[in-house]
Amino acid sequence: MTTATAAPFQVGQTYYGSLSCAHSSFPVTCVKRTEKTVWFEHATLPHAYTPARSRARTWRDGSESANFHGWYISSDSVKDNGWDMMTA
Repeated sequence: MTTATAAPFQVGQTYYGSLSCAHSSFPVTCVKRTEKTVWFEHATLPHAYTPARSRARTWRDGSESANFHGWYISSDSVKDNGWDMMTA
């Protein structure tokens, strides 16, 4: 039996973060990475959120997760979830 493995964070890729209390997506772009850390910047409002380094946590399936300004970012979330705060 084969199992699909998720990809780790990749430089240049946009990911969509989430908060448990928010109903919108938070687009960030991975701008740099090392084995244990990733650097993100906000994809649409870089002036509002300073770029920051985050520790990358690796999961059994090969995916990674990190926190950026309190938002949970997963390497699996490469697609906008479509949530909009104005319609919540």
